[in-house]
Amino acid sequence: MTIFQLQRDLAEEIEQILASMRFKSPRGEIVPMRTYCQDIPKRRQEIKKGAIMPEEEEAGEPYPFCIVKAESGGIFCGGQVVSIMLILAVFNDDERNQGQQELLNTIHKIAERFIRNPVLKDKYMLDQENGIKWILDDEDRYPYFVGGMTMKWETFFAEREDDYV
Repeated sequence: MTIFQLQRDLAEEIEQILASMRFKSPRGEIVPMRTYCQDIPKRRQEIKKGAIMPEEEEAGEPYPFCIVKAESGGIFCGGQVVSIMLILAVFNDDERNQGQQELLNTIHKIAERFIRNPVLKDKYMLDQENGIKWILDDEDRYPYFVGGMTMKWETFFAEREDDYV
């Protein structure tokens, strides 16, 4: 299994885990969380009347989003351990300043799924010994809130060939 396959499978699973949750976008719409592998897409721009303007469909900010980012890994004895960081970001302009609570609920829902069943797509196993670590950004960035989760995944790698078999 490739690291990119793990990212894609995990991003797909996170979208399913969070399918019932809705978040406010900077445009005021209520939307599901979007997931991206490694980074959010760059906004394309085009030149209109001498000025650079964002394209219509991409003019909005990406909030809410989850980035499935491969951080590091190791290959050994036909296996591989991959450290994945989930970067979670929400927009919440409510005066009660509750964006951190939205993040905590999101973190809990994701962690609960993988603690109950540490297997993903019958291809990857959560390293339960290291568990799941999470963090919230303690800077005041109202109305934007960011948190993260770190997980280590065990996966298969190529088996060594034996020339004498």
